[in-house]
Amino acid sequence: MPTVPWWRSARSATIVQGGTFRAEDIRVVERVPASVRVCVVLSVGLLLVFGPESVRDRLPFALAWLAVASAYTVAVFWDPSIELRSSRSASVVTALDSVLTLALIVITGGASSVAVSVLFLVIAAAAMRLSFVATVVLSMTLGGTYFLITVMVDDGPAPMPERLQTGAWWAVYLVFTAAMTGGFALLTERATQAHAASRAQAAAERAAADEERDLRDRLMKSYEAQETGLLVILHEFRTPITSLKALADNLVERCGPPTVADDDSWASLRLVAAHAEHLSSMMHALGDVAASRRPTFSTGRRAVVDIEQFLHAAGNAGGLADSLLHIRVIPQGGQARFDAQLLRRVVTNLVENAGRYSRGTPVEVVARLRERQLQVMVLDRGPGLASELAPVVIEQLVSGGEQGGTAGLGLWIADQIVRSLDGRIRFRPRSGGGLVVCLEVPVD
Repeated sequence: MPTVPWWRSARSATIVQGGTFRAEDIRVVERVPASVRVCVVLSVGLLLVFGPESVRDRLPFALAWLAVASAYTVAVFWDPSIELRSSRSASVVTALDSVLTLALIVITGGASSVAVSVLFLVIAAAAMRLSFVATVVLSMTLGGTYFLITVMVDDGPAPMPERLQTGAWWAVYLVFTAAMTGGFALLTERATQAHAASRAQAAAERAAADEERDLRDRLMKSYEAQETGLLVILHEFRTPITSLKALADNLVERCGPPTVADDDSWASLRLVAAHAEHLSSMMHALGDVAASRRPTFSTGRRAVVDIEQFLHAAGNAGGLADSLLHIRVIPQGGQARFDAQLLRRVVTNLVENAGRYSRGTPVEVVARLRERQLQVMVLDRGPGLASELAPVVIEQLVSGGEQGGTAGLGLWIADQIVRSLDGRIRFRPRSGGGLVVCLEVPVD
């Protein structure tokens, strides 16, 4: 909410409409000026009865004033919200208060009238309805008018210099009163606005927290449902697919080389075996996906591992014979403590991809063990990787070649596992053709 400038003060209707107070509080505030106005009219009646003789010199005018003021006071007391309803109604009420008060001063003696104190009540009430500037302007107008009344009307024996002094004195203090009451009204309004703004901010923050908590709960339920569905798929399909692959491989091995007569049957049998192999690969990829969706990839089994033996095991799992896999460890015989089970899955995936695209040329694996870091580079002589694919090849379902196998899941899964180990994977072209995949993970 914007800060209110010092020369302005919003109407009291702002407080009424802002919802800051309860309805009972608003009615109490509205009744205060109306009750004071009733007391002023009663005091004027007592003044006519018990006041000095000079007050009763204009009795007919005083009674007429009392009748008009009483009707006006009863009307406002019956519906006190009229003072705060709008700027127009506030201006009308302020004008009536001012005119009736100035008329009362004239009727009760002018410069010697005790009713001059009522002008200060008019200013205080106006500060509740009008802006700061309007209140000051009203005080100057009332002060100037009162000064003229003291010059022209006086039932006492006061000389003109004394009357001028009295008129100027009260006129100046009316302005002082307007400045002070208007300032208090402005401070009150600012405090009200600050309170409303803080409540609105607190409500907004509470709503945002509730929304965030609700979203988190819904995401967790969705995550759990996906996890359950994926585990069901793995459980139900792994056994029949494994059996199908074993049967297809057994049939291919038993049938032997094809003859001309059963050439089509042999091709069909080889196609079945290839599809079974593909389905088996997909099931292994789905198993990695299930592992990658867990809150943490780490199995917690960190042990001291011989780097060269680890790389040979990963290469063999990737389907590469020793003649197609050149391994070099720097320093030779280096060892480190890390989660071999998870990292072997990544290295196996990278070596398998390199062997698939290398077209029979050896794949080189170079490992460098530095202080608290293991760097593994897998180098091949395949077609390489287009520069525009380097930033996105590790994204989910992005494949870098026609032999994607599992629809681009392999590198994405590898990247997810490496990230869980606080490591990273980078790709760059190899000098002379091919691709270099660099894997870096922290170790002990």
